Amino acid sequence: MPNLTNALSHIDLATSASIIAKMDLSDGGDSRIALIESAIQEVSAQITEYLGVHTLAVERTERYELRRFSKLLSLDAKHITGTPTVKIAGLPSQLAAATAETIDETYILNARSGLIRFVGDQPYAPAFVEVTYNGGYFATAGELGMKHYWLTDAAELQILYRLQRQDSLGGNIDTAGGQGTNFQGKYNFLPSVRETLRSHRRADV
Repeated sequence: MPNLTNALSHIDLATSASIIAKMDLSDGGDSRIALIESAIQEVSAQITEYLGVHTLAVERTERYELRRFSKLLSLDAKHITGTPTVKIAGLPSQLAAATAETIDETYILNARSGLIRFVGDQPYAPAFVEVTYNGGYFATAGELGMKHYWLTDAAELQILYRLQRQDSLGGNIDTAGGQGTNFQGKYNFLPSVRETLRSHRRADV
């Protein structure tokens, strides 16, 4: 389940320059820069919420409630770097004084998926877990285009679609003579974007 302390944090998953280059605007896009930046922020936040994990990679401390008899904890981030500090207690107020768990002895971390598996008997029912870790997809805009290409490609495609739908977010738009695009229905994720994102959504354990 999601953490009890922080909302999901996102990074802009595209740059104005990359979007302008794909729009092929004769004016270079300067006249629409504010609209483009707004679309980037909006779509990046929507994608982050849909994935159910942080897209911004930073160090953070979060608390989770572990279901009774459960030994699995899905962090709100993937691609964990370094060794997390993991504490477990019967009440949130006891976490500060709790002894840190030992990786590969009392818990096992799947860094790529952000999944923690506790080893041995569960001493609390339910349990509260505090985890300090560094994880996410991108730490800075400079990392865009260097890794996780599926995410940046999907984001750019959706941002371009969002800009196309600027005047028809609530429904259809008709163009006389059959020219242009006849959008159907309320603005949402493109089917190809949704399909790409679905396979990377956070595991619910």
